[in-house]
Amino acid sequence: MLFFSKWKISLILSCLLLGFFFALPNVLSSNTRANMPSMFNRTINLGLDLQGGAHMLLEVDLSSVMSQALENEKETIRQEFREANRLRTETIRVDSETDSIFVRLRNKEDTERAYDLLQSLSKPIDPSSLSQEKTTSIKRDGDKDFRIMITEANVADIQKRTIAQSMNVLRRRIDPQGTTEMTIAPEGDDRILLQIPGAKNVDDIKSVINKTANLSFHMVRKESNNEAALRLAQEKGTVPPGAAYFSQELGGGLIVERRTKITGECLKTSSEGLHPEGNYPIVNFTFNIRCARLFGELTSKNIGQRFSVVLDDIIITAPRINGAITGGSGFIEGSFTLESARELSLLLNAGALPAKLVIVEERTVGPGLGQDSINAGKIASIIGLIGVGLFMWISYGFRFGTIANIALSTNIILIAGALSLFGSTLTLPGIAGIILTIGMAVDANVLIFERIREEAHLGRPPVNAIETGYRRSLAPILDANITTLIAAVTLYFVGSGPVRGFAVTLAIGIVMSVFTAVIVARLITATWLRRNRPKSLPI
Repeated sequence: MLFFSKWKISLILSCLLLGFFFALPNVLSSNTRANMPSMFNRTINLGLDLQGGAHMLLEVDLSSVMSQALENEKETIRQEFREANRLRTETIRVDSETDSIFVRLRNKEDTERAYDLLQSLSKPIDPSSLSQEKTTSIKRDGDKDFRIMITEANVADIQKRTIAQSMNVLRRRIDPQGTTEMTIAPEGDDRILLQIPGAKNVDDIKSVINKTANLSFHMVRKESNNEAALRLAQEKGTVPPGAAYFSQELGGGLIVERRTKITGECLKTSSEGLHPEGNYPIVNFTFNIRCARLFGELTSKNIGQRFSVVLDDIIITAPRINGAITGGSGFIEGSFTLESARELSLLLNAGALPAKLVIVEERTVGPGLGQDSINAGKIASIIGLIGVGLFMWISYGFRFGTIANIALSTNIILIAGALSLFGSTLTLPGIAGIILTIGMAVDANVLIFERIREEAHLGRPPVNAIETGYRRSLAPILDANITTLIAAVTLYFVGSGPVRGFAVTLAIGIVMSVFTAVIVARLITATWLRRNRPKSLPI
């Protein structure tokens, strides 16, 4: 167990060197780091409580989401009744007072058929669930009337999905590279907590939050876009059933099909670029496989017709379909600049917010308090390190105490290197995790040295005592640290924000302390044995 082959020694030293190089940028100036390779110029991100930043509490406008859900359900019902054989309706409308959809048939003889059709449109919210809760409930409101309401279970599911989707979109918009390590978590039933460490311009963050970037593709209604219909739509908002009116970016407007299956969710990627012929800014896009097929079918069936690209209820372009577009990719052209094209592509990649977000609480945390916390953390870490080091020297003598202290110092450097490599955020709880790790890091050395001392007292020669001490201590060391690691991993996945910061530093500290105590310290001990060949152990 004390024999190390050359490749093992090389591997251990390589790991130590990598850890050193990853930790080094944290003590270098920004100018020096700029000249280093990109792989080795990462530093530990400081959390909101250490470097300051923006703190926001956002309220999700769930009422608009429910209104849209009713509109979608109404259009689905209208389409299904239109396609049903000789099943005619007198009216289908959303009743905002009762949050329901009112349907009136023309003939009461169709009541049973209509009821069966409406029942078939009510799908299970979660097909895999045993409860089989339905999306809608249908109530007869007379001989020819029905009321369709969204069930409470579906309302709760929509609210939950809206909050989750809003959080994902915000994360992709504000931190597309995933390096900021911001805190974003649900707060109550309709609020989101957002903390962005190091944020300098809060107005830019507000601008990103307020942009919806809702993209959709609609066929233009050829027969409806006459002068009279457009005037009626523009002045009174009256459009044919199943249609919608959107203003155009360059003036005027068009009547289009309201329903569409091709929305911003179909986008796989988008990026800014230049038009292949006109050399002006455009936004390139690629559909996912499902929507590429739908778009190919749509364009192949409507050659010669126009389709509109609608962004946030504004038509930015409405080209004519000259041929089937089956490749699943294309570009959007409009009055873009390179900057606006780049901004739009980033927003489209992040996706559209499912609901409007209202900032109900906002504050900026200054870095002054954070610097005080960093200084306090440094002092606590130094005091803890000195105390542990003195304890090891007093308890196990200069040689073995020095071996333990070298392993402890190496452990701290490796923790800093790992935090820099992973781009982790260090918060006050994270500093607490590091301080706790300093105390726990020598536990393994204490177990090993006590075992070595016991074997030496039993009369074993130095090499045998050290060999036996390391071998018999390995199992309890792994047992103790694995159970703590499981707790740290559980905290990471269950907790959020500061709790995660504590869990990350604790988990990294556990792994590094086992590596330095069991492997690095053993290598140092084996090297000392080969060079000095002591007759007795100074422990």
